[in-house]
Formats: sequence, C-alpha cells, structure tokens
Amino acid sequence: MCGICGWFGRRPQEAHEATLRMVEQLRHRGPDDAGIESGDGWELGFRRLSILDLSPSGHQPMRSEDGRYWLAFNGEIYNYLELRKDLERVGERFRSGSDTEVLLRLLMRSGADALPLLNGMFALAFVDTEARSFVLARDRLGVKPLYYTVTDGCLRFASELKALVAEPNAHRRVDSNAVVQYLALGYLPCETCIFEGHGKLPPGHALSGSLDRPEAAYPTPYWSLELNDDPGRRLITPAELDQLESLLLDAVRIRLRSDVPVGLFLSGGLDSGLVAAMAAKSEVAPLALTIGFAEEGWDESKLASATANHVGLQHRIIPQRSGGLADVDRLSWFFDEPFGDPSALPFFTLCEAAAGHATVFLSGDGGDETFAGYRRYIEAVNRAGVIRAAGRVGGTLRTASRLLPQGSLARFRLSKLALPDHGCAAAFDEMPDDPVLDGIIHPDLRPSMRIASRPMWERWQRSSGAGVTTRQQRLDYGLYLPDDVLVKVDRASMAHSIEVRSPFLDVRLVEWAARLPRSALLNRTHGKLPLRALGPRLLPAATLQAEKRGFGVPLDDWFRSPAGREMVQDRLLAPESRANRYWNVPGVERILGLHGASRGRGFGLILWRLLMLDAWSRHYANAPQGWQASSTPSGSRVSERARRPAYSS
Repeated sequence: MCGICGWFGRRPQEAHEATLRMVEQLRHRGPDDAGIESGDGWELGFRRLSILDLSPSGHQPMRSEDGRYWLAFNGEIYNYLELRKDLERVGERFRSGSDTEVLLRLLMRSGADALPLLNGMFALAFVDTEARSFVLARDRLGVKPLYYTVTDGCLRFASELKALVAEPNAHRRVDSNAVVQYLALGYLPCETCIFEGHGKLPPGHALSGSLDRPEAAYPTPYWSLELNDDPGRRLITPAELDQLESLLLDAVRIRLRSDVPVGLFLSGGLDSGLVAAMAAKSEVAPLALTIGFAEEGWDESKLASATANHVGLQHRIIPQRSGGLADVDRLSWFFDEPFGDPSALPFFTLCEAAAGHATVFLSGDGGDETFAGYRRYIEAVNRAGVIRAAGRVGGTLRTASRLLPQGSLARFRLSKLALPDHGCAAAFDEMPDDPVLDGIIHPDLRPSMRIASRPMWERWQRSSGAGVTTRQQRLDYGLYLPDDVLVKVDRASMAHSIEVRSPFLDVRLVEWAARLPRSALLNRTHGKLPLRALGPRLLPAATLQAEKRGFGVPLDDWFRSPAGREMVQDRLLAPESRANRYWNVPGVERILGLHGASRGRGFGLILWRLLMLDAWSRHYANAPQGWQASSTPSGSRVSERARRPAYSS
C-alpha cells in the first residue's frame, strides 16, 4: 500500500520540485521509503508502505533490468505468487519477493492486456521508454484512487488530490455543481471533482497514451460485471454453498500474505464474522479489533466478542472517543474532497487505534454489494406493489408533497415515492433529492439543484428493464461502493499508514455471486442468503440472529446535545463560512431549530454534511494563494517512519 504521483508529456515548470512536493503530500500513504525517477517526457514519484519483501528490492519506482520499463504501483496483487509461477514457467527469473516485480514483468510482456489477470487492489503508472508510451490503470472495483489533470500538454497524476494541488500556482477553482452534488449525495461520484479541471480515473479503466501527446489519451474499460437477472426463484444449492466456502476461504488466505503483522476489523455482523472465521483457520491468526460506543443502541462489541471467542481469535475493543465531532477537521483534510458519510468517523478512530497493533487489516467491506445485503434491497422486494403504483402516479405525488411542510417527515417520505422510474427503490435508505435542501442551499447554487443527483439517476436509467434488485446492485457497484464505501476505507486507513484488505471484493467471489439469480441472494425478509446459509457452519447463533446495524454514529443525538448545537452555530454561522456562499444561513438556522425541537425526522446527516463541507473549505478552498498542504492538521497522527526522507533519482 503506497502513494504514487508524476507526470507525462511536456515537462512542467520546475518539474522535479513539483514532484517532490507531490511525494511529500503522500507521506502518510507510505512512510517507509520514497523514490523519484524521470526520463524524457515522464517522471514518477512514489511513497512506500512496506508490506511484501521489506528489503530495498521492493523499492519503487521499479525498473526493468535494461532500463526500458518503469513502474510505480499502489496496492496489492493478491495472486502474485500464482502469477509468478506462471511467469517462471515461461522463463522469467525474479530478483525480489515483491508483487511489484511480478506486475512489472506482466506489463512488460502484455501492457494493459495484463490487467484482467490481476486479482487485487491497485492504481499504477507504467512507462515504456522505447515505445514512448504510458499506462495509468485502476483496479476493477475502485479500491485504490487515482486523480489526474491535463494542462498545456502535460498530464499530472497522483493518489490523492492534495498532491495535485500542492503547487503554488495549482488551479483550485471550486466546481459549484460538485458542491451541490455533494450535498445531495453525501459524496462525489467518480466523474465529478471538487476542483474544476481535475478528474478521477474510473474503476476498471486504463488510460493509455503517448508520452508525446498525453492529452489525447482517453479512459477505456478493461472489465465489466454482468449480473444474472433471471426472474426465476431458487435457493443456493449444497454444491454452490461448498463453492462459496472454498472461494471465501481462499480470498482470505491470499489476503493474509504479508511480511508485517496482520489484524482484522470485527463488528457484530455476519460479513466480518465470516472473514474472522476463515482467518482463524490460518497458521497465524490475526488480532481482531472492534470499535465500542457508549450509546448502547450503536454498540456491537458484545456480539463481536462472542464471534471472536467462537472462532478462537484474540479480541480487543477500542472505545469511540467522546466528542467525536471534534475530528471533523482531521477527516476533511485527509479525505481531499468533501465527504459526508458519517461512518468515516468511527472508522477513522478504529484505524488510528489499529495502527498501534498491526500494519495490514482484513475487513468485511463489500459483502452488502456482492450479496445484496442492504436494507433498501429488501424493502424494494417487499414494496414492489407500492413502487409500481408510485411509478404510475409520480407526478401527482410530487405535487402533493409540495403542499406539506418542507422539513416534515411526511414530505420526505412522499418525495421518495415520487421519484421517477421506480427511483424510490434506489433511495429507501437516504434521500438524494431531499426537499429540505431547497431551503439550505445558497440561492447562487439553486440552479444546479436540477442536476444534483444526475450521476445517480443516469446510472439507474442505464439499467432500465432489469429487475429492481439488479438495478440496485448495479447502482451500488457503479456509485456507492467505489465513491463512498471505498473512499472511506482508503483515506481513513492511509491517514494512519495502515492497509485494509476486503476478501468480499475478491474478483472471483464477486463474479461468482453475480452469476447467481437475484432470488438466490435475498427474499422478503433477508439479504445475503448464501452467507446466511454458510454462517451456521462457522459462527455463533447470536451473530446470525443479530439485526443489521451498519457502521453508523448517533448523529441526531449528537446534534441535539449542547456541544453539538454550539459547534454548528460556531462553524456554519461564522463570517468566514457565510462568505463561501454554499448554504443559506436562515435555512441552516431553521433546520437546527427543527432538529432540536422534534423527535420525528432528524437532520443530523444534513448538518454533518454541512460541517464537513465547511471544514474542507477551511483547508482547501479558503486557503491563501500559494497554499501547500505541507502538514497534517493539528492533532493528526503521522507515523514517525514518515518523517524520514528517502528519495532517489
């Protein structure tokens, strides 16, 4: 796990100094080593978090023996040992034990055509100096990030946006449409960047081009996921259940490959419990860590302890620090763009504490997408008739919803049903077109409201004609998973120089589940039916019977407390925040009053999004000209390893 950066094409002004600044901004992603290499029309920068082959043999950027090829690579190739054996059979000989060298030799042989062979998480930059070509690529599901921008014949790229805008003259013009999309969705989709002129390489895509004309390169997909939309109903067979157990066991096994200590993030749920059970079968069982809440309704530590005891893992509970809202500044700095998923807060705390126990951790992320586990999937099955009826009278429902008070729970629910094309099935958990936003968004931004949730609905409409569950999964694979869940995991873990691996995102497991009919994944009561069928073989009854809670935080309670209300008033109503012209001050005052007075609908999620936008603006948008993200915000933990410069050139 590392950070990469660099440029292709026309040499930018003070090129090496600019790359040095980019590398420095990625220090938290790779505190163990750093390197910069350059040639005619290219330069690669790298920060290393040593996981496999801790010796200097794993140093990057890595070159071929003849100096023709160069690679900077962030991530892990989990099947590197199997790929290495294949390469050795055709005559390749290796100098190191790293997955980087395996990847380099595959790219030397096949270029971008090697990408489908990889089972892993990655963002990479590969240069062929003789052919004068380059490849940028990102893993299938978008676990690892890659930003880029093209200016004056130069393509610059980096693992994080803060590295790209670290130059004194970098363009940092905020895209107002992106601000509105963020407030509507709580995160930014892949095709949107908070700063104009910057972009993100989509998951499962490669960007290949010429060092002499990098501006002509265009992202192209190398993988797509097809879901079985067979409407027939059946359960998973015993043979399929055996296949699932074998696949999951191997997905965990190859993710335990490491030359540094490995741990495991354990909640009280089914997904991380199954990962724990599989990991407990390994030769070196990892330590299991759980976040604990003082609020009993949010705490899963007892269930997690029951799972750990049952499977035989050592277990530790990490208390969620009181006053978690105070972490808003640290979160916003590390996340680069506005990010409003409140589950980032406990996960950030977990990663901070976990860094003292191990460097690599396994998690249960991806189980809900792969096996249709989200509550909205089940609600859509149960409310199929309501969804169809709402689709026929959506216009009438929209008109009726506008007659209700703007902040009322009734209007919120009726507005969901009024979403076109069965859209309420995509919005049962949250509301992308929340009517409350009309009164909160600054008048200057209101014209952008009509396109606020366009990325969501465009993806939804691409699946028109498929079953509702299929459409929901396609939407989550294409939007929520890569742009919310995996952004959270990557930024929070890398902020503390640790690596998180997700067995449920193993490409073999994802494609296996995709081939099942949707009816084999969920019914009117539960999702993740294959995992539930597997559970009794491995987990205690308490874990199997527990209600799904998710990795949430009690935002409504926090913002009803005196400290929470004071924070909103001090931050969102302050003169410097008003000057941003992102929100309407009377609108914020109104929902704060409604939130404090009502036990009906809460507005904690909206208030959290506003606070994160405000904190982000203070770090990035409102910084003085010549700003450089030269240090983490006050109180942030950065490993002492990260303070050792180690550049080569």
